[in-house]
Amino acid sequence: MKEAKKLKHKADATSDKVGKAFNYLDAAMSFVESGIAMETDPQTPKSAYTMFAETLDLIRFILKLKGSVDPSAPVTDKDFTILCMRCQSLLQMAMFRYKRETALKYSRTLTDHFKSSTKSAAPSQCVSNTGTPSPMSPMPSPASTASSGPGSNHSSGVGIGNVSTVAIPQVIQQVASSYVNITALFLSAHDIWEQADELAHRGSGLLSELDSALGQLSLTSTMSSLVRHTRQGLQWLRLDTCETQ
Repeated sequence: MKEAKKLKHKADATSDKVGKAFNYLDAAMSFVESGIAMETDPQTPKSAYTMFAETLDLIRFILKLKGSVDPSAPVTDKDFTILCMRCQSLLQMAMFRYKRETALKYSRTLTDHFKSSTKSAAPSQCVSNTGTPSPMSPMPSPASTASSGPGSNHSSGVGIGNVSTVAIPQVIQQVASSYVNITALFLSAHDIWEQADELAHRGSGLLSELDSALGQLSLTSTMSSLVRHTRQGLQWLRLDTCETQ
């Protein structure tokens, strides 16, 4: 954690935009290592999930700092963006794994609720088989008849009174909101990973070299594997940047 904060302060003080981004990503990897240590030490004041979430915010900041990748930008810019996107994706997957059991529980809760709601909301028959209104048919009120008569300024379309609404308990609303937030981590992780793969086709081949040297990185890879890949990639990018300057 001390090393991570030291690197972040170094990045804060760096004036060069490329160097600043590199130092921030270096700091992010130390924060990830802090999260890994927290997973094995439950006595730490901060949870690994929280550490990964804060590191994810830092990765997003780095991507915002770099800005969108211009098609004419150097391949090193594309490679760096790919590294950051992979970090973002795997951090989200790590956070999702922490909440997966909760998501499954919420999924069962929502499924049970809507199944019971469907059964209890039996449709009422408003017209009898003979074509005459059944006793269940709502009779038009005098006010509604008058409003659709000659000279009325009201539309004869469906009014708000005819719209069916279903009351959802507040606890179900909260469960649904939490469920969406958790599953969004998973869906976004896959989407960002695919975007990184697509961008890799316009890169220098850095990802392929990293996979060959350190083993293939995937959405199920560990945080330790992510740190190794990212640090090695950063080292190569720094060398490439120095050679081009």
